Amino acid sequence: MPDPLLEVRDLHVTFGRGRGPRVHAVNGVSLDIAAGECVGLVGESGSGKSTFARGLLGLVPGQATHLTFDGTELAPKRQGVPGMAMVFQDPYSSLDPSMRVGDSIAEPLWHHPDHNRRTRAARVEELLALVGSPAEHASRYPHEFSGGQRQRLAIARALASDPKLLLCDEAVSALDVSTQNQIVNLLLRLQRELGVSLLFIAHDLTLVRAVSTRVAVMYLGRIMETGPVRRLFDMPSHPYTEALLSAVPVPDPVGRESRRRILLKGDPPDPALPPSGCPFHTRCQYQMPVCTEVVPPEIPVAGGGTVACHLHSGPIAGPLSAISASTSDDPVERNATV
Repeated sequence: MPDPLLEVRDLHVTFGRGRGPRVHAVNGVSLDIAAGECVGLVGESGSGKSTFARGLLGLVPGQATHLTFDGTELAPKRQGVPGMAMVFQDPYSSLDPSMRVGDSIAEPLWHHPDHNRRTRAARVEELLALVGSPAEHASRYPHEFSGGQRQRLAIARALASDPKLLLCDEAVSALDVSTQNQIVNLLLRLQRELGVSLLFIAHDLTLVRAVSTRVAVMYLGRIMETGPVRRLFDMPSHPYTEALLSAVPVPDPVGRESRRRILLKGDPPDPALPPSGCPFHTRCQYQMPVCTEVVPPEIPVAGGGTVACHLHSGPIAGPLSAISASTSDDPVERNATV
């Protein structure tokens, strides 16, 4: 991989004070993102994906052993990071309803020494054109736009400070399918034309496969598996990744009937009372005694990426399919709930 734009090692985000329970929302996550790369981040609701993105920006308090962006070490306590910007999930609440759209887009430029009123107006017009919105939209209010139009405006505002990394937190999940495609195509065009990197957080695995170059799979605040998108989707190495992929809808009736589906037992554990050892062992069909006692280390996977699973005992992990074939004498049809 090229030299990383973002390097994160052992990021923790914990909520709670005093003698009350502490919620370990992000529990030792490490991830790199290269310049111009799109990394998908997937996992169930409550797995810590959004909190991880907010921890990077300093919107929630976090601690990491190593956190650098564009060659600069980031301070633990910060509000925002120059060069990073976020596109939030809900386009209806991410813009101030009392401000004209042009003022909202120009807001990140107010404290920039190189901008005055005239240059800010010119920059707003430029940003609107970049996201496919006419210049006259600058004088209107957010309630006058549809969800897809508002998300375009939110992206324009995120681009105002020329970020090198866009954190897209479920940026299309609140939109209808045709509008989702438009916004995703816009993000990919911006990535290509501006060279901006993307952290694409989403539940839709089909969409993640289409837009990402690498994928990280998160569960209960930890990264279970990372890898190039093709390797991870075609040959997953972690049981949780396998379960997630088995829940992806298959349009072909023949393929749908022949697919092996996996049922995860129970619900994810309470992050305030995480299980010992591997966080996934309470729902894993391959659970072994060591899984309940020892947190599995991340090991390299043949084909790229890493996996944190005790099923892989060698220095290089392989596909889970080889292990499941040797351990399942009587395969049962199963169904995943994600």
